[in-house]
Amino acid sequence: MPEPTLPEPGPDETLDSIGTAGVRVLQRRTGYRFTLDAVLLAHFAATEGTGASGRMLELGAGSGVVSFLLVKQFGLGPVDALEIQPAVHARLTRSVALNACETQVTPLLGDLRRIREHVSGGEYAHVVSNPPFRLADAGVRSPDDERAVSKSEVACDAPAIIAAARYALMPGGGVSLVYPAARAAEVLGLLSQAKLHPTVLRFVHARVDALATRFLVHALRDRDRGLAVRPPLIVHGEAPGGYSAEVAALMDPPLAQRP
Repeated sequence: MPEPTLPEPGPDETLDSIGTAGVRVLQRRTGYRFTLDAVLLAHFAATEGTGASGRMLELGAGSGVVSFLLVKQFGLGPVDALEIQPAVHARLTRSVALNACETQVTPLLGDLRRIREHVSGGEYAHVVSNPPFRLADAGVRSPDDERAVSKSEVACDAPAIIAAARYALMPGGGVSLVYPAARAAEVLGLLSQAKLHPTVLRFVHARVDALATRFLVHALRDRDRGLAVRPPLIVHGEAPGGYSAEVAALMDPPLAQRP
């Protein structure tokens, strides 16, 4: 029997690799493209969410990088990957075949603000999201709709992300998020209001002497175990590619060696 034909990138698409487990995704050349945040979130969710076992949900999955890394690099899942944009969802679906994840990653097309239409409540052990970072009225909105929806809170905001996570999680389940450091007080407050109790917090710095640019947070539904603040995660250092040793260990060698 002949080997199945794998999806090929279209004229306005690229085929990109990430991580140490051969994850490959299709991305629009001129659209929103994944960043290091996806790798850091997948690693954080895998290491801090070790108490949860069972089905996972990614909110705003985009190209599926986080879902594929969770499954292939960290051996977790299965993962349901919810994405609102039809064209992005179509590329995500094709990337499932590229990564041979048909039984491990399930693409879902839908709006997380109507989460009840797409998944059953209390079904998931772990929810992850690398959501739009920018407030809808902050800065200039990208003229490209795909970039705008992926980067700015025009289709969902932090309260909607947190409400969807609360609905989807089983009691005691965990949610892992990444946001700009400047929004830490806001997001931690929203989590607590939803009785998603922050248990682990880690700030991300470009360099040792730089201010934090991002933070990673893990919270548990209905279980307040106190908050542990981890040591800072430093992105750049003396390891291959100019990364710190911790970040370089998460990256595919060719990617880590790019200038």
